[in-house]
Amino acid sequence: MFLEYFETINFAVVLCSVFFGGIVKGSVGIGMSMFSVPLIVFILPPTKAMMLLCFPIIVTNLIQMDIKRGISNYRFFPMFVALFLGILIGGKLILSLDMETISIIIALTIIIFTFLNFLGLNLTGLKPKYEKKISVIIGFFSGILGGLSTFYAPPIITFLVSLNLVKENFIRTTATMYLLASIPLYTSLIYHGLGNFYDLLLSLIITAPALLGQYFGTKIRIRLSNEIFKKSILVILIIIGFSLLIKNL
Repeated sequence: MFLEYFETINFAVVLCSVFFGGIVKGSVGIGMSMFSVPLIVFILPPTKAMMLLCFPIIVTNLIQMDIKRGISNYRFFPMFVALFLGILIGGKLILSLDMETISIIIALTIIIFTFLNFLGLNLTGLKPKYEKKISVIIGFFSGILGGLSTFYAPPIITFLVSLNLVKENFIRTTATMYLLASIPLYTSLIYHGLGNFYDLLLSLIITAPALLGQYFGTKIRIRLSNEIFKKSILVILIIIGFSLLIKNL
């Protein structure tokens, strides 16, 4: 079973997908799953594709958190807690919901708020007490979606972009989000039999090209101004939004 992953074409696709996913991750702090999973799905089932990204996602985000500088994301701690709880609850819900309708609503929300950001409308003037309440609601809602479909990041990223965070603060915040969310998410996948030892072993192996890609991506990010960085995030969000919309129409 494990050897099938090492067929020349299959293994090459997996390596290339996580390498270029690492470049995207290093450049803008998001996008590894969005970039790598669709490519791997061409040769492996979606659940396998998600499981293979287990260690690349955990390790790359652990690095981008830059823990040696201290945790600087207490501002969004309530949102992270709500996200964590939401994923746990979402993973236990019976999948009787109309996920297509929910996905379309999410897609339209992402597209609308992204375009508003492009037009210069954002939440930078939001008072801290309101920001905290909104962040908790978004975090919990995103967690429920994550538990049901592993789709939790775009709503939170759209919210963070609207707050106009400084580039490196955005990177560290999203890395913290991805790392904390990956714990209950992958635990749930393994618990429900959607991943096995061989998936985790290969996931550990392909962490190397992911880190190499992240290294080159970080070099690119250093050269990006905050304005170009923000626009890059918005472009990625629009791609996610339209892809999700087209998929569910």
